[in-house]
Amino acid sequence: MLNITAGGMSGGYKTHLARLVPLLAEYPEVESLLVGMPQTVDIAEWRESAPSVQWVPLRCTLAARGREVGREARMMIERFRPDVLFIPTARHFAWNGTPVVSMVRNMMPAVLGHSVYPTEWIRNWGRLRQMQSAVRRSDRVIAISQFVRDYLTDDLGLDQSRVGVVYHGIDPVDERDMRQPVAVSDELRGGFVFTAGLIYPYRGLEYLIEAWGHLRTGSDRPPLVIAGKIGQGMKRYYRKLVGMVERRGLASHIRFVGVLNRGEMAWCYRNCSAFVMTSRVEACPNIALEAMAHGCVCISTDNPPMPEVFGEAARYYRAGAADQLAQHIRDIVALPRDQREQIGRHALTQAGRFTWQACCEKTVEELQKAITHHDRDWKGNG
Repeated sequence: MLNITAGGMSGGYKTHLARLVPLLAEYPEVESLLVGMPQTVDIAEWRESAPSVQWVPLRCTLAARGREVGREARMMIERFRPDVLFIPTARHFAWNGTPVVSMVRNMMPAVLGHSVYPTEWIRNWGRLRQMQSAVRRSDRVIAISQFVRDYLTDDLGLDQSRVGVVYHGIDPVDERDMRQPVAVSDELRGGFVFTAGLIYPYRGLEYLIEAWGHLRTGSDRPPLVIAGKIGQGMKRYYRKLVGMVERRGLASHIRFVGVLNRGEMAWCYRNCSAFVMTSRVEACPNIALEAMAHGCVCISTDNPPMPEVFGEAARYYRAGAADQLAQHIRDIVALPRDQREQIGRHALTQAGRFTWQACCEKTVEELQKAITHHDRDWKGNG
């Protein structure tokens, strides 16, 4: 498994690795596992969770061709002699004819490459070209939702037999980790609406703010808590959001609380009156899985793959339709307790369909298919 990046790793990506690698290492069909990590990551922190895994630092580059992963990595791969290469970052890498499986986990460049921010448009264009090149050269591709698979087969023209769907999993809720954030005061407990995630234009937060402007009275305008890190190069966008809040006179109703740790996020999920998923595009939204696992009453855009992930455990609004979102907020605020609890149970059932064990099993299936088809093709050509 070669985690080839330019140096960074998102929180969702780290969680995926932290849960999947130990399961892969212990899976009966996996004889041994070599994991390459960006050289910016402290490998010592990962060894404790998977002591049987061999770890190797990878040189961090933007292009990431095979010769650029670094001399140490090339030597270890040569000694390891892998049956298959798994590249979760959809970057091209080739090694002595070994079958390659890529995974597509980011759909933002494919759907929203037209960002109004020039530097982000350039980044998205580069990411898109890189992903398209990688999947076309791979023996097999893992899509983390049916939405991603449809893009790969319908838009890029990949043969359907080469693409499999493997959803991410979700961790069981441990209430011992819960901790109330300092920025969320006691009087908000059970009475606020919550949203979280990277602060980026694709998140559609401006429409969430606009929806609060449609909520005219105190009884149907609950406090809104927005958690998340400001995306790279997105300080101007963040200032735009804050300006919208101030111009609409909503500063006393909307709070940006910054980055919350795992326990603080869990507290907000458990104590909010509703969770809102505002994104215009996702590949397989981890935030949505977390919200359902905590039994949240959920509201979401109807853009794919949100209905695929939430199923019937959410109320949907058309992306950009702030008036529809506002009406859902009014309705949910007025729900009696027994109905809210019933909706929460439905969310828990839906979240239970996404497990890390299933993610591991499906991943191994895809890797085995790549080996089998590669061997069959090789024998046929021989």
